[in-house]
Amino acid sequence: MSKAWDEIKALHKQSTFGAKEGLAFKYFSRPLASLILYFIKNSRVTPNQITILSLIVGIAGSIVHMTIWTWWGLLLGGALFMLAHVLDALDGQLARQRKAGSTIGMYFDFFIDEVKAYLMYIALAVRLFFQVADPSTTGDLPFGGAPFATPTWLLDEVGAWTGWPAYWVMIWGLMGLLGLSLGISCTQFLKLKDWKEAFPPPENADPNAKPGGVIGLVERFGHFVVDYPSYIVPLCIINRVDVYLLLYTVVVCAYAARALLGISLRLWRVNPYG
Repeated sequence: MSKAWDEIKALHKQSTFGAKEGLAFKYFSRPLASLILYFIKNSRVTPNQITILSLIVGIAGSIVHMTIWTWWGLLLGGALFMLAHVLDALDGQLARQRKAGSTIGMYFDFFIDEVKAYLMYIALAVRLFFQVADPSTTGDLPFGGAPFATPTWLLDEVGAWTGWPAYWVMIWGLMGLLGLSLGISCTQFLKLKDWKEAFPPPENADPNAKPGGVIGLVERFGHFVVDYPSYIVPLCIINRVDVYLLLYTVVVCAYAARALLGISLRLWRVNPYG
């Protein structure tokens, strides 16, 4: 047993070297992925197959969230999304362990992550819309029942307002989808080789440098909100996935606006005839 554990730790160190390390990846998904990796490292399973499996699990989580409107359905959907998160860590670790990484595999992984981001957002937006429209569908949900409802302790102070109307949930969800789509499109545009050649970074710029102060704190918070939201499970437990919808929408819309403005300002100053 001790030998197996030592091998798992060695696999974890080898397969996570240089990998992205958000809190959920570092303390949850990658340790579990390393445990699974120990059992499949010599199998015929490929990293791309793991990536596709993570998509299937993400689709299953979306279906559960949109169709099972009980608290247990909320928890099961959140658990499936976190399992997809573990598989998202596993595909890269398997590729590193086998030294089988490829550019197309990397971009395929990014693409599937984007699809899962859409799935989770749409599933929870649809669920919230119908539950706000008809609170009787909340079933056995705890902590006040319907999401987007104002807590009782707050009602005593602000009056009779009871929560958002259903059409506002729909509008908020559409805003989030627009922000997510624009943000992903801007990110792909900024990754183009021609863009990088036209607007290279300063010669002495550190590519790993992160802004400090208030801007740095805001950016780190934004990354935490949108980078495969691991906090979705605690929010499912307390039935406050509306918090996810609100935060995610604000962050993706702010990023899309900043990225689109930055691209436009740079190209505005370019003289195509110069």
